[in-house]
Amino acid sequence: MIMFQKVKYALLLLSFLLVNKSFAQKSDLPSEEIKLIKLYSQILSYSQENYDSISYYAVRFENELTSFIKNNSATLDYSFKNITDSFVCWVKTSSDKKFRIYSWDTRTGGSRRIFKTIYQWRSNGKVFIHAPQYVEGDAGSFCSKIFTVIINNQPFYLAITNGIFSNKSMMQEISTFSIKGNKLVDTVKLFKTKTKKLNRISIEFDFFSVVDRPERPLELINYDDKKKIIYIPVVDNNGKVSNKNILYQLNGSYFEFIGIETGKRK
Repeated sequence: MIMFQKVKYALLLLSFLLVNKSFAQKSDLPSEEIKLIKLYSQILSYSQENYDSISYYAVRFENELTSFIKNNSATLDYSFKNITDSFVCWVKTSSDKKFRIYSWDTRTGGSRRIFKTIYQWRSNGKVFIHAPQYVEGDAGSFCSKIFTVIINNQPFYLAITNGIFSNKSMMQEISTFSIKGNKLVDTVKLFKTKTKKLNRISIEFDFFSVVDRPERPLELINYDDKKKIIYIPVVDNNGKVSNKNILYQLNGSYFEFIGIETGKRK
């Protein structure tokens, strides 16, 4: 009987500690967020000529943000409103709250911007992250939106990402992600053209051909959840974005090419 009481007490104590640890972890998020904003401001405080200082703080910011997300599973449900409002980082989350992409400008590039990304997802009650290691010369991209699509009772995530190669030359891409077991998969080929299947579709364009559009980030590639249609603008050989769109509509397990049309369907 005494042994039972001791075990019961130990379990209660463990439960109390875990609950308090979780509470402490969540309560620390705002203060850690402010620290990250202050750290990023150090990058901005240096002129572009002081590349060594910018690189130093860029690496520090990347390491501390990665460590913060990795060691705090509650971050997946945290809004990061201060960080996004301060334009430090884009934080985009799927509608089912199971997948998130963090991306930011390292400020180590010139007109060719260098972005870094962290992926975070929830599976089987656990939270995981993946921080890709970029090779030198890879400019990366930032995520501006995530669309969630259910296919055969399984969620797939369509991420819109953006690359900036110069003041004029830019890229927008739609790519697929899914969660299988505890792994994040980015190789699922959901897009079906006339001749092949793809896991991503991108367009390179002249920014000045769409500079008058009001939205930022630009919303060139779009998804209509009601009609299940992806719209990808037609771009001419000079990079000019036209008013025509390539349409892919969900049909069974794939988004199939259904034609090119002017504007969008009503």
